[in-house]
Amino acid sequence: MYYRLNVVTITLPPLSKRGSDILLLTEYFLSRFSAESGMDNPGITKEAKAVLSAYSCPGNVRELSNIIRKTLIFNRGSPVSAEDITQALSEKNHLTEAHEEDEEKMLRQIIRRQLSGEPCDNMFDQCMDRFAAVLIGETLNFTGGNRSRAAKLLGLSRPTLHSKIEKYRLKLEMKVSSET
Repeated sequence: MYYRLNVVTITLPPLSKRGSDILLLTEYFLSRFSAESGMDNPGITKEAKAVLSAYSCPGNVRELSNIIRKTLIFNRGSPVSAEDITQALSEKNHLTEAHEEDEEKMLRQIIRRQLSGEPCDNMFDQCMDRFAAVLIGETLNFTGGNRSRAAKLLGLSRPTLHSKIEKYRLKLEMKVSSET
């Protein structure tokens, strides 16, 4: 069976050996993820391109995709800079098991607190609703109240997001800053 399937073998070098592909894929991911989140493509600086070209991309295309997605989430519409790329790379490299354990420990404490309270028949639903309300509220704040963008980021339809906003009685807080 192997010999029937193995008719043609394509050898593809790792992404780190294909520098021009890194830049082409970066442009593609910028366009794709910008469109998916309903924002204009912010572009990328020459310095950021240099950082990406020098990076070895051990995770290949998927890793590059994740790096670009992360920088778009946090850069707020300005062109992706070398600093944005470096920050995304350092966060990836510094995310240790200890950090993950700390997050899990916090979640466990919240769950234990809930379990030690009044018993109820639908504790699972209450916990999930609480989490969903916080997640939706933070996403709305992140998008500046733009429900279409929030729905896209959450992977929900706009009507579903609207019904959850009503269900959880969420109110968007508009923060206005005045710079002098």
